[in-house]
Amino acid sequence: MRLLLLAATIAFRGATVIDGTGAPPRANMLVVITGDRITSISPVTPASLRGIPSGAEIVNAEDQWILPGLIDAHVHAESDDDLKRMLRWGVTSVRLMAEDAAKASAAAKASRTRTDIPDLFPAAPIFTTRDGWWADQPAAANLNRLPDTPEEAREQVRKAADLGAAEIKLMLDDMGWCRDPKPRLARMDAAVAAALLSEATRLKLRASVHAPRLADAREAVAGGATALAHGVLERIDRDTIQRMRKRPVFYIPTMGVFEFLADTRSFVNVVLADPRVAASLTRETLASYSASAYARQYRERYPNIEGVRQALPALRENLRTLHAAGVPVALGTDMWAFPGVGVSIELDLYVRSGLSALEAIRAATETAARSLGAGTERGTLVPGKRADLLILNLDPLTDIRNVRAIRSVYKAGVRVGPSLP
Repeated sequence: MRLLLLAATIAFRGATVIDGTGAPPRANMLVVITGDRITSISPVTPASLRGIPSGAEIVNAEDQWILPGLIDAHVHAESDDDLKRMLRWGVTSVRLMAEDAAKASAAAKASRTRTDIPDLFPAAPIFTTRDGWWADQPAAANLNRLPDTPEEAREQVRKAADLGAAEIKLMLDDMGWCRDPKPRLARMDAAVAAALLSEATRLKLRASVHAPRLADAREAVAGGATALAHGVLERIDRDTIQRMRKRPVFYIPTMGVFEFLADTRSFVNVVLADPRVAASLTRETLASYSASAYARQYRERYPNIEGVRQALPALRENLRTLHAAGVPVALGTDMWAFPGVGVSIELDLYVRSGLSALEAIRAATETAARSLGAGTERGTLVPGKRADLLILNLDPLTDIRNVRAIRSVYKAGVRVGPSLP
């Protein structure tokens, strides 16, 4: 692990800036950062060039594109290496779903002083029910992730807050949508879920809810969820859309997960067809993805393939409809198969579903930052905000997959990549 050392002044000259707000790109710009902050963004002119501080490093960025560092609002990191790969693909901040609130809080603090992983924003603990989805994952220290009663649920949320949690997560799903005809899992009692959400609201904690079924999503929204952690598999009704827009409730579609489960073999083949992705993986990893056993394990674990396929049109329509209605769409991947590059996969799916490239980028920057409660300091290229930058060699507006054409990544003003794999 390397400690984060603040850079001196760096001026990027001549780039096209895509600032993350959804505004049109600005060509031939001068972006100046000092330490971990953006100092100024202005057109390249004789006056702006004269204003560069003496001794600054000047980087020629002509024919390049500068974006805010990407943000993934739904990840499960299976290892420290997963997090490292995320940063190397330009993901500078993530919402980390975690079982243990105390450990997650400590990891988040440590991430602020590391240059090899993104900044972590934990949603912890992950609350579920006995024999429910995620119940077999590690227990949390100092609290019970499987509360049996509303009273116990409220107590556990208070304990999570005392352990440093700023956000919790609920599993509100029997998983039939992907497991049928296997036996469905236990689904959290509605009164317990309501208690978890109401106590989180009282303590001003964010609450992400895993609820892909429409009935479960409605319950989560009515109960006080601040984010739906997955897309909804049925077309969302007007009343729920209005509730989500008004509060607001962030919608995190995780489109890639559903596409992956609908046809794992085809999904993986399409991703690996990009030489930039294939070149980033070790020979062993490529062999694992290509083996017939890889797709087969998902068919066996989640056999309701036809049900997932049939839901894909509704998922795409919900993304378009919610975005058009003003519900904040934040990009999150839950993409365990492709950590880091999963963000570009998700961006591509948003564009294929009908969003513009600018709108998709905003979901992965400004809106995702707001969903983390971090919109005042990151997510857009604005003077005074953190210098989290992604510098590209190709235009992401002509092909959103060009977010993979990375020249360099800066986290808090320090160049941290790329060096893939």
